[in-house]
Amino acid sequence: MYTVRFQLELSGSEKRFLSKSFFYANQMHNQLVRYATNRLNALFHDKEYVGARKAYGEAEFSKKKGSELSASEKKKKKELSNIMCIKQK
Repeated sequence: MYTVRFQLELSGSEKRFLSKSFFYANQMHNQLVRYATNRLNALFHDKEYVGARKAYGEAEFSKKKGSELSASEKKKKKELSNIMCIKQK
């Protein structure tokens, strides 16, 4: 694959406009990343979520297929999934 580069011929006002546009896009990106990181950190420090996630991973049903689960395992899996889903929202 080849890349072709062309130099833009812009006036001074067009350069300023593009420069400001990219600057503000970068600022918005940084704010979104900061917000998402804070939300994820809060989720991973939530004791209820961490406990449900750990129990879900350690449970026997996590290693089985859906058709091999008993009724109690299905119920427990659904409860843990609901807890994690609610906390994620």
